[in-house]
Amino acid sequence: MLRNKQTSKWSLLILILWSVCIGLKFADLSKFEYKMGNIPFVVDKHQKRGVASYYDYILPSGWSSKGHFVCATRDFIRYSYVKVINIDTGQEVICKVTDYGPDESIHPDRIIDLSSTAFKTLAPLKLGVINVKVKQLN
Repeated sequence: MLRNKQTSKWSLLILILWSVCIGLKFADLSKFEYKMGNIPFVVDKHQKRGVASYYDYILPSGWSSKGHFVCATRDFIRYSYVKVINIDTGQEVICKVTDYGPDESIHPDRIIDLSSTAFKTLAPLKLGVINVKVKQLN
């Protein structure tokens, strides 16, 4: 009798693992959803193409975006790292996502705002905006 209970437990465990594996096979793991406050976001972990601009700001605490490779984007998770590639020149930079933006209602074509330091590694600041490809790194 003890042997039947043990085999039924193993059979149940194998059945559960098999059903999870089948579920994962058909799930789209490249996209996931998270919430910032009560606003849901669907994030595509692979890459996005669009327009990038730059910004600089100084907080009352004295911290500034100047000199840091940081960015603001609405398509990737905060505090993750992204690789930003200038489509025209092929130059690339790795930035830490520290903020949400740019505002889609004001600039619907822009997918990322880079700090001026990060932008300068891709193109001269006088251009203002550039075409980029953004890839999630972690």
